[in-house]
Amino acid sequence: MAHKPLLRVTVTILFVVPSLCGLLFLLGYVGNTAARVKREHGLKLPSSASGFICRGDAWMHSFMDSGAASALEMDSKDLISFTSQLKIRETYESDTSVSYKNGIFPLNRRYQIQRPWMTGLPLKTYHCASPTGDSLDVQIWTVDNSRVGVLLYTDWN
Repeated sequence: MAHKPLLRVTVTILFVVPSLCGLLFLLGYVGNTAARVKREHGLKLPSSASGFICRGDAWMHSFMDSGAASALEMDSKDLISFTSQLKIRETYESDTSVSYKNGIFPLNRRYQIQRPWMTGLPLKTYHCASPTGDSLDVQIWTVDNSRVGVLLYTDWN
């Protein structure tokens, strides 16, 4: 009889916990996925989008000031349809008076993302109304002749 509690704990550890973790991954609460980028930033991504990196603490936005930082790459030909969904408040062309060492991300390490293509100046920086948070910053960088890099930062104040 003493084995039943141990069996319940074992079953919970082996089946329930991994299932819950998988569900959180599929719903975009953890991991470096398109689902997480869509959930945190409220944007539709083209099928060419890849190389997702996600940082931040957006899952806490109901409780405290938080943010979501993401980076991805996409085909250049998809850029117009991607940016057409943005509610742009301000646009900045490559501006040499601004330091882009940290991109559009806050200095807090939990939001930092570095990509090899983040050298020189970005093509454009957009300050936008956010579909999910209080503000959305989007930065477009050149990766190569056919691809662009996209940085996203959504803030909840």
